[in-house]
Amino acid sequence: MKVLISGAFWHGSLEESYARAFETIGWKVTRFDWEQISRAHPLSQMAFADKILRYSIADRTGKWLTSAIEDTKPDLVFVIKGSRVAPETLMNAKKILGNRLLVNFNPDSPWDEANKTKRIVESIPVYDAHFTWNKQLTDSFIQAGAKSLHYLPFAYDSVLHQSLRMEESEVKYDAVFVGTYSEERDKLLGTLESCDIRIVGNGWLKSKHVRREWISPKALYGENAVRIMALGACSINILRPQNIASHNMRTFEIPASARAMLTTRSEEQSNFFEEGKEMECFDGPEELLEKILLFKNSKHHKVIVSDNGYQRVRGETYEKRARTMLELIGFPA
Repeated sequence: MKVLISGAFWHGSLEESYARAFETIGWKVTRFDWEQISRAHPLSQMAFADKILRYSIADRTGKWLTSAIEDTKPDLVFVIKGSRVAPETLMNAKKILGNRLLVNFNPDSPWDEANKTKRIVESIPVYDAHFTWNKQLTDSFIQAGAKSLHYLPFAYDSVLHQSLRMEESEVKYDAVFVGTYSEERDKLLGTLESCDIRIVGNGWLKSKHVRREWISPKALYGENAVRIMALGACSINILRPQNIASHNMRTFEIPASARAMLTTRSEEQSNFFEEGKEMECFDGPEELLEKILLFKNSKHHKVIVSDNGYQRVRGETYEKRARTMLELIGFPA
């Protein structure tokens, strides 16, 4: 069986994790790197052209996508996010595919202001099926015209997120946060002045609340992110507003790396992990500080939570998610 996956492929990307997952279960994978192909367009090299002509570039990239579908004849086309893919491109893809399926997984909410595009919303009715990590988005997808919708949580990549056992003497920080900057995260972490925190992620140089010495000079992914998380007594996971009551990628990646997870309290995460045993949770800055100090001052509790979380998460891989996806859309197991 063959699948064409469209998205952005780099070491640590969700697209690459899913590509490896499909290969692991025996599928032949064609990687259509939408971002790289778009950047190869001559106009994209002009200083202001991407903002002005981004949809013209995207439409050209869409033609290359449909050509790739026609050439490779996949049994399934899997678009991850697809924020610039035009509905017309998808309709042309459907003509080529016939009764073969065109499906989408968006790792963000299509209605989140930071990630919303006109094309992403208008394309929803064209796909044969959508997969969402957030059950709360169900009504929105249905109202937008989704033909079929399935819940599919995030997971961890067993190639990237592995247990990295370290001696206690190697722990350098009270807590580590690995994630992209946001104003909400900045304000929350800025309340931890009495702690020694390490922050790694994109955009943090514009922060106004956290100490400059806490910030790593560059973002880290995959194994490198695991190594930095291992230097903290715990690893903080702060859910963004679009993830509140749900979960995010770090929900699985932290325990899969055998780190003690301290995360925003949410109903959905509690369905995966037991609070106080497999993770610790917080609702605000006071509880966040309290739990950081708990991990800092109790090595035993840190080990218990990290070990239990690691054992609980073991089966939640992207290989499992790929199999679930195929089962839900009718492919034989």
